[in-house]
Amino acid sequence: MTSSYRTKDGHTVGLGGTVWGVNGQGPFTLTKPDSAPSGWVCMVSADGEDVRLHAPEDVAIYYNRARR
Repeated sequence: MTSSYRTKDGHTVGLGGTVWGVNGQGPFTLTKPDSAPSGWVCMVSADGEDVRLHAPEDVAIYYNRARR
């Protein structure tokens, strides 16, 4: 399973790390999904209301480590 993910702004984040959507939404915390293919990751909003399941390559397309 992938333990680190590259973000669109070139940083590396791991499970428990915080990212922001390129559209300004967030923050989201990277968590391990209960059931998904190996390497996939869940992005969970601070209030827990928004949970997004992503393939590893999606992180580099849709998320930054730094808020923009």
